[in-house]
Amino acid sequence: MKKGDVFYVHNLGQTLAYKVDQIKVIKPTQVDQLKIVKGKDLCTWIPYNPKAEAKAKERSRNRLIWIIIAILLPVLAIIIFIWHKKRKKKAKADKEKEQE
Repeated sequence: MKKGDVFYVHNLGQTLAYKVDQIKVIKPTQVDQLKIVKGKDLCTWIPYNPKAEAKAKERSRNRLIWIIIAILLPVLAIIIFIWHKKRKKKAKADKEKEQE
């Protein structure tokens, strides 16, 4: 991974996109580098590399990018479904009126 790359996290029916904004090599004792940053939705990704030295691990910090399509698409599908159902119900009622 390099700065600017995007990766996706799929969790509980949501897809979140994170863009790499920082890459550091840290020591296992540098836990302060993993702290929560208030007001920011960050994801820390620590890759596993069995060949890497145990003294330092690459860490990338990533900012959340909301995927508009992942949010809007289900909402749009529900609206279309409700509209179609109402239209079908009205057509059926109109047809019954014509038959009377």
